[in-house]
Amino acid sequence: MAKNKNGDSEPPADPNARLVTSKEDKLKAKKWFDRARELGDKRQFDYAIEYYVNGLEYWPNAVEEACKPLHGCAVARRQTGGKKPGIRDSMKHSMNDKDPKKAFLNAAWLFGHDPDNADYLEGMAKTANRLRAEDAALWACGLCRKTLEGSAKTNAKQYLALAGLFEEIGERAAARDDAALGVEAFNSGVQLLHTLRARVSKDRTVENSLRDLSTKLTILKGKYQEGESFRDSIQDKETQRVLHDEERTMQADERVEQLIAQADQAFREAPDDARTLSRLVDLLCRRENEEDELRAIGLLVAQFKRTSDYRHKHNADDIRMKQLGRKVRQATKAGDEAAAKEAQVASLRFDLGVFKERVERYPTDNRVKFEYGVRLFKAGRFDDAIPAFQAARTDPKNRSACGLYLGRCFFRKGYFTQAITALKSEIEAHEHSDDDLAKGLLYWLGRSYEAAKDAKKAEQVYGEILQLDYNYKDVRARMDGLSSAD
Repeated sequence: MAKNKNGDSEPPADPNARLVTSKEDKLKAKKWFDRARELGDKRQFDYAIEYYVNGLEYWPNAVEEACKPLHGCAVARRQTGGKKPGIRDSMKHSMNDKDPKKAFLNAAWLFGHDPDNADYLEGMAKTANRLRAEDAALWACGLCRKTLEGSAKTNAKQYLALAGLFEEIGERAAARDDAALGVEAFNSGVQLLHTLRARVSKDRTVENSLRDLSTKLTILKGKYQEGESFRDSIQDKETQRVLHDEERTMQADERVEQLIAQADQAFREAPDDARTLSRLVDLLCRRENEEDELRAIGLLVAQFKRTSDYRHKHNADDIRMKQLGRKVRQATKAGDEAAAKEAQVASLRFDLGVFKERVERYPTDNRVKFEYGVRLFKAGRFDDAIPAFQAARTDPKNRSACGLYLGRCFFRKGYFTQAITALKSEIEAHEHSDDDLAKGLLYWLGRSYEAAKDAKKAEQVYGEILQLDYNYKDVRARMDGLSSAD
């Protein structure tokens, strides 16, 4: 990437060109990455993250060499109680820097110090896209997609924004005749929108976006299969084809089996290299095939027993939680209420055990306490959930959510005065007055006033909700009920 007179990186003259890294810069970057891996193995995670970021300055598209191990370091650092970036850190490492490379490196630094922060992960995707580091952008977009699809809540705006990134990458690739990358990006966006449509039915914006992106994918696939660029691309080196195929979302079963066999062989040859196991596990979990996933779990558990490295058990538990959550969704979609209830019980029971263990292992990680509290609440264990949420409130990201859950816990216990106090306090502190969380806080405050027989205040709060969202939950019915009681 060229530099201007101020020393800042400038986008290429061709708006559709992708970032290219010279062999010399790759060699410089590898020295930083090698040292970063050594520091990571010694559990000196802060230094390792710095070295990965320094190397990314020379080679921003180094996904296997830096982005993935940076993520691993970040997770391990978080699990050992590493400090999250503060306001000054965020200002110092601005993701809005006018220099796209600086913005990308700043996003990587912030993500390395707080990998669970969706803003930092999204920042990596956006800044990599702005830098035209498209391998890194697709990797970060893929992580964003997993985060969205794994969340119980559905934020349509986030889905659509991410689909827009996939589309932008795909359009640039198509414009420069890089059909393979374009198909990969468009396909990822289409699959993401399919997930959103399944969660948000009869939404015209989603339907239109899915239709438009599917059309672009179909057109490009035709060119991909017929054009000279495609026939040339399949004659490329096998190693390049493997790396490309591993990043694609949808694969023919035969090709996935080949990739799994290659990754399995690499793992057998280097069982102590965390990257070989990570690659094999990722491939085994790609198709959401239960047999493959169980094998991945077995490999991770065996590695945990052999090395005592808890992150392997952590990853195995994550896979199992996704399996159980999928069974709940499948039974619910099929309309089998009995099976859905049984699956929900099994999923919740397993989650409780997992997060209880994680709280014990990471007593300073308040995000883990929050997740444990949510499961305790779902299980009706309000006496255990309340202290979990009280401890987790020190995490700014989940503060308001903890306040909402605390209010609901007190409400379910019949402690309506305490529920009102907790909810009012959180409403005053909450930064946004019209988001879903704000409406939830108001709704349960109204419910608490109603249960405490203070109809006037309940009606006032319900009135505030109606001004924000006239069709929110059963607020209109409750307002009518209060009015008729008068």
